Amino acid sequence: MQTPADKKTLSSVTNTLKVLRLFSWKQPELSFTEIKEQLQLPKSSTHRYISALVENGLLSKNPKTNHYRLGLSILSLGGAVFRHNELYMEALPIMEELSQEIDETVHICFMENNKVVYLFRVEGSEPDRLVTQIGRTNPVHSTSEGLSILAFQPESYINSFLKQNFTAYTKHTLTTPNEILTELKTIREQDYCLLDSAFFENYMSIAVPIRDYTEDVVASLSVIGQSARMMQKDIDYLVPTLKEAAEDISEHLGYY
Repeated sequence: MQTPADKKTLSSVTNTLKVLRLFSWKQPELSFTEIKEQLQLPKSSTHRYISALVENGLLSKNPKTNHYRLGLSILSLGGAVFRHNELYMEALPIMEELSQEIDETVHICFMENNKVVYLFRVEGSEPDRLVTQIGRTNPVHSTSEGLSILAFQPESYINSFLKQNFTAYTKHTLTTPNEILTELKTIREQDYCLLDSAFFENYMSIAVPIRDYTEDVVASLSVIGQSARMMQKDIDYLVPTLKEAAEDISEHLGYY
């Protein structure tokens, strides 16, 4: 027999799932008020359900509109969720060609809730054992994948991001607001980010932004590998090759 506490828990789970089900291709983003009114829930309850979903990465807030959208952490419930979307279909052949050309592992990443999320990955002939599996999240401040997206976000979002405490994973990790701001300025000027030993010692990452038809940076294309091996391949070769691939993906997404 269900206790009152059990019934309350079941009701909370049901209503939380109802929040997720509101989102669709026709309604990719919803405001707090729209969620509350569509579910006919009290303001306090709506806030509690949304907060729980955001905390667990199942919802995120668009920094430009302040509306909510489905979170990329849904990837952890099944890596196939995004396999048929436009970005995947357009990017995969380009990623495969890039990986074959430079013989390194390449990724496409999004940024969400101050984390970088690895959406797609194509391995080179010598894949390194790194925590970049599909659906994995890593810190933005210590990854070129994240910083190359952060650099092009609204100033208000960047200022909010800089208010947190930053963990040093190596002696090369950027951990102060001034260091990060300087790096973001450089990224905007050169349109790519290169970090060496910032998250893993002796590993280098290079990432370039991917833009869509609105000209917004919506993702990043990155290559990650052992520093010595990457240096042997010549950075002056890797960067423009990566940029060209990202431009091809952006063009397929409507960016000109």
